Amino acid sequence: MPLKLTLRKNEKILIGNAVLQNGEGKSEFVVLNHVPVLREKDIMTEEEADTVAKRIYYTILNMYVTPEQERSFHKFYFLLLKQLLVMPLGEEGLDMMMEMSEHIIAGDHYKALKTCRKLIDYESEVMSHGE
Repeated sequence: MPLKLTLRKNEKILIGNAVLQNGEGKSEFVVLNHVPVLREKDIMTEEEADTVAKRIYYTILNMYVTPEQERSFHKFYFLLLKQLLVMPLGEEGLDMMMEMSEHIIAGDHYKALKTCRKLIDYESEVMSHGE
């Protein structure tokens, strides 16, 4: 199924292994084949991954953009999940971890990233109450 994208002025996007930047005006285009696509707002650098949930996001991101190397990231993913399990995240956090893992097993890393964004927000909320 084709993916129609609308980019804002100067917005960056990752398509496959290429980072593209839009020009001065809004533009639309369609991606016709199955390839990893991420908007600038969905990209996280290793330096930005400063919490456990953010490191999980970064790991899933790497699985998504380099599918041929996905299995090499599984060990890191599971180690990070273990770190989350000892945190006081409660049932809601566990549910998000399950949902995220189910998406990864199904091969839908984009949905796993979306779930992990919720987990990042939840982790931040829970940890701020503990301070």
